[in-house]
Amino acid sequence: MGDSYTKWRESFKKENDFMFKVRECGGFDIEHLTEPRPGCFCAFDIPKDQIAPKYVVLYARLGIHKYNMIKGTNLQLHCIEKYNVFRKVPYSIHFITAVAKNPAAGGSLVTFQTSFYEEGFDFRRLTCFIARPKTEAHEKDQAYNLWVESTSEYEDKSRLPEWPGENAFDDKKHYYVVKISELRKNDWIRLYLELAFYTANMSLPNLDLSKLVIIKVAVYTSDDEMAVPSEKLNAKDAIFYIKYKYCPRLMVARQLVIA
Repeated sequence: MGDSYTKWRESFKKENDFMFKVRECGGFDIEHLTEPRPGCFCAFDIPKDQIAPKYVVLYARLGIHKYNMIKGTNLQLHCIEKYNVFRKVPYSIHFITAVAKNPAAGGSLVTFQTSFYEEGFDFRRLTCFIARPKTEAHEKDQAYNLWVESTSEYEDKSRLPEWPGENAFDDKKHYYVVKISELRKNDWIRLYLELAFYTANMSLPNLDLSKLVIIKVAVYTSDDEMAVPSEKLNAKDAIFYIKYKYCPRLMVARQLVIA
């Protein structure tokens, strides 16, 4: 028992020392850390002739969307360069380095970094802590604290509501039913659907997100000051109700709530 405890303590110290160095470099660029990595930390490079895992691509798109929403830009995902993952049940932290294209600058490319905290199993909660071009890196990025703060601070303190009643969307004060033309202009709504559907159904064989068909989208917000209903699409605190069907074989309509 003494030997096993000693080995566990040595392993724990090595893991702690390595993760301290990872924190110092922000979790993204860790190539210079040559010592053996603990099993809870994995790093992957994506060669140009390979495709990153679906969830990594979805996370990168979501991080870019967050940046666009805050900065009013229109960056688009070009490719994934690499990603690092730190896993400790029941949570994991993802550090993704991507390349984004900027149409407003003649399609120039920029290195983009985004970090996500993922928690849970059947019901997952995803939080984006970092989303910015690498040139905007900041020493006090929030994700640095995730290794040292208690995960209890990230417990879900609220539950999503049930699907609204049949006539609930008639409440124009709080609900806005998105027009088809707006769905085309706001492709991030489909991103929300793809991300939520994939994380809930990744075990399905031959999962094809292109087979998702949006039937109806409604936005709920408690902000009563939005005089123009369509402004709810850009609300900072909103719940999106998406009715859709996935039809590679079965034409079955499902319902989904995204906050």
